[in-house]
Amino acid sequence: MKPVTWDSGVSWDDPNLRWGDPSYLLEPGDPGYVNTAPATPVGGSAKKKGTKTMNETPENQKVLLALAKKMRAGAASLQDTIGLHHHRDTTLNAAILKLEGDPAAAPGSNANKGSQLVYKSCEDAAKDARSALKALSDGTVKTLLTAYRDVLERIHGKKHNAGWGAAGFTDGTAVPREHDKRQSLLAAMRSYLAANAGHEATLPQPSGPPLAVTAAAALALGTTFQAAFDLVNAKEGEQANCKNLRDADKDALFDEVSGTIRELGDLLADDDPRWETFGLNIPANPNPPEPVSAATLTAVGPGREELAWPAATRATYYRLFLKIHGVDTDFQFIKRDSDLDHTFTNLTPGATISAYVIAANPGGEAVPSPTVTKVVGS
Repeated sequence: MKPVTWDSGVSWDDPNLRWGDPSYLLEPGDPGYVNTAPATPVGGSAKKKGTKTMNETPENQKVLLALAKKMRAGAASLQDTIGLHHHRDTTLNAAILKLEGDPAAAPGSNANKGSQLVYKSCEDAAKDARSALKALSDGTVKTLLTAYRDVLERIHGKKHNAGWGAAGFTDGTAVPREHDKRQSLLAAMRSYLAANAGHEATLPQPSGPPLAVTAAAALALGTTFQAAFDLVNAKEGEQANCKNLRDADKDALFDEVSGTIRELGDLLADDDPRWETFGLNIPANPNPPEPVSAATLTAVGPGREELAWPAATRATYYRLFLKIHGVDTDFQFIKRDSDLDHTFTNLTPGATISAYVIAANPGGEAVPSPTVTKVVGS
């Protein structure tokens, strides 16, 4: 059952709608559910053109790839028999390999990796650059600026005044937390100490050599800090370019799958069972999907567990169920999802949970996936 409100966009005359407190919409498998899929006309075959709402092209990339591979296999088997000309196994395969990588391409090349892996590598490189910038800012840069602040306190006192402002501390006497403000303060430190060489100092450290609070030290560290900023900008630019290329390949695969569905709609009757060979639903009388073969739970933060599962053939959505041991007497319906993962939040670390997934489509539900059980991470 799917909870609904008055503004959920549900038709008031939907036979599966139940108004009340709360209101809900019956789903395949619920007692009293009415299958509203179009039926085959009496005394004849279903209409020739495929029903768009029955076999929609998925937006989720993982689901899209899984369907494209099913369609590629179906095309290889039936394309000559049914006269599939424009969208064949070769065109589907080319679009899949653009995204996933071509094993026949030069090892290590972008074509060999595929645009998704290239984008992931660019994303990781940008993340690493940001982490390096943060480590430098919170480490060496903060240490030198804190020492500079200590030197200024001996000269200008503890309260902020014009002397502090001239030394670069325009918003109080604390070392700023933001990386860009620390960069500005480091530049101000170099200028101030270059003009006031008598204020330079060497301060002992808890371990290691003394720290030189000098214009030269500020200049050298400022150069290193700027290089870290430049690296972040470069890697984030590369990430944006890689994402654009990946998105273009995903869009191309989406168009290829959509085009194949449309062409099949011109070649197969809506009651033709060969729709299922392509991983698609029979528009006139869809069968329930294949079941989800497995599910996993992975800790993604304190009290947060991610449930993930592979795409089920002919599934248009999934129903997720969760049981918190010691709290729930039975599994609780959590949500209806069209993706292949969901993160459970606000769980108690150390608690034991179990979950499973049910694949569904307008023809009904598959049997539940295997149940997975895990202790919530802390």
